[in-house]
Amino acid sequence: MYDIITIGEILAEILAEKKNQDFFEPGGTLLGPFPSGAPAIAIDQAAKMGAKTTIFAKIGADDFGLLNKNRLKSSGVDISNIIETTENTTGNAFVTYLSDGSRKFIFHFKHAACGELCPDDINESIIKNSKILHIMGCSVTGSPSMCAAIMKSIRVAKKYNVKISFDPNIRPELLTGETYESFNEILESCDYLLTGKSELVKLFGDYEKNLLELFKKKDRVIVVKDGSRGTAVFSRTEAFKVDTYPAIEVDPTGAGDCFDGTFLALLCEGKDMKLATKYGNAAGALAVSKRGPMEGNSRREEIERLIAENPSIEVIDIENPFTALL
Repeated sequence: MYDIITIGEILAEILAEKKNQDFFEPGGTLLGPFPSGAPAIAIDQAAKMGAKTTIFAKIGADDFGLLNKNRLKSSGVDISNIIETTENTTGNAFVTYLSDGSRKFIFHFKHAACGELCPDDINESIIKNSKILHIMGCSVTGSPSMCAAIMKSIRVAKKYNVKISFDPNIRPELLTGETYESFNEILESCDYLLTGKSELVKLFGDYEKNLLELFKKKDRVIVVKDGSRGTAVFSRTEAFKVDTYPAIEVDPTGAGDCFDGTFLALLCEGKDMKLATKYGNAAGALAVSKRGPMEGNSRREEIERLIAENPSIEVIDIENPFTALL
């Protein structure tokens, strides 16, 4: 049995060296390639925490694919469900950072190897014998066949009462109107919604009203990651907040994915949500301190060292805006 499985893109990421460096003229220095892809980052981090993990994905028979397989294997991920194809090359992402903190992406995704993933590539027996199925929203928007593979996995997980975790991880460059129905079905189905506050606004607008509706339909956990302002966690029975851990930000890509992998790995161990959130925040802080989306992934001892060095960061119970309305 696996603790956590995921489905989605594996990419090679290329970074612009300087802020505000654009891609429409030659001359800028590029860094990489780095192993990447949001589900790959999350599952790599979960494996580093000791969880038994695997990922359903496709890569090309090329060096970018080997780069990713070697990294995931070295972290402890079972790579036997990564399919190598000769039809297309491994997907990639080019990223540039702007001075206001935002990012711009150019993806080779839909028509790359990762975009070939389809429902026939999904082993139902693996899903039904796992504890948590973790899905990233960017994977849902990646290609029609990948979306179909994910929706198949969601329905299998529901059939066998496998917990579903969903991080919307919206990438405007990939989002199309066709994916909203799939997003809504996953939101309705998920047991853990691990989302950024800005994503809630994009998804719902008046998100508190919509979160209330989600709680009315199902007993679930909603985690709201709000960058340097900390993380708030809500369920039908509790609500609390954990501040962020100090970090010198070098590259924020992957921080939310590291939170996801750490948080879910701790839950699979039977730890409570408060401890899982502290560890998740610490993992996110370590993630931003290194350049490259997966380079800041950390092992348990590193996370525990950061937590021990910052005893003032505590779990604070907060008023639950949903309980009285359920």
